Amino acid sequence: MKTLLRTAVLAAAALGLGACITLFPEAEPSKLYRFEIEAPSEVSVKTFDVSRGPIAFDRAASGDGLLTVTNGELAYIDSARWGAPAAQIFEEELIRAFQAGNARLVSPGEMGRTDFILRLDVQRFEVQYRNGPEGAPVVVVEIKAAMRRNERDGTTVEKVFKAEIQTSDNRVSAIVPAYNTALTQTLTQLNSWVVSLEGGR
Repeated sequence: MKTLLRTAVLAAAALGLGACITLFPEAEPSKLYRFEIEAPSEVSVKTFDVSRGPIAFDRAASGDGLLTVTNGELAYIDSARWGAPAAQIFEEELIRAFQAGNARLVSPGEMGRTDFILRLDVQRFEVQYRNGPEGAPVVVVEIKAAMRRNERDGTTVEKVFKAEIQTSDNRVSAIVPAYNTALTQTLTQLNSWVVSLEGGR
């Protein structure tokens, strides 16, 4: 069976994440994909505002390539790309996730004082091949959240949200739905956590 991945090995550590590359010697035109979370359809009355700070995103995964990890080596899935940089689509889905629920997510630069400030660090957004490059991989999404009351002496509370979704097959058609599930789980948990902190004021 033709392998899903073309080999891409990390260069010396001094090169950092910039060494994570994809090789396309005879690649066909890439197919474009996007993820879309399953957000609740009912919209609640907003009871408090949360300012969204800049989102940190794992550098290797932030572009339009589908990042994979196999035995510590980074590569991208051949002939498959997100329809836009993953960091951008993540931000769009984050906003969508907060459209339902009690918290209103305020974009950076929007005028007005808010109750909380939320900062996110997407630490993992990748496909992990734990049983070799031919096995069905696991999609991992891990987000570290930090929320602080918008006060000078406000306490910062942190929590990590992580989802690991086993795919059914080593195919992009199975990997993309696993991303949808993993992202839905993490953003739903994030939303619930934010609301629970407001309730504890």
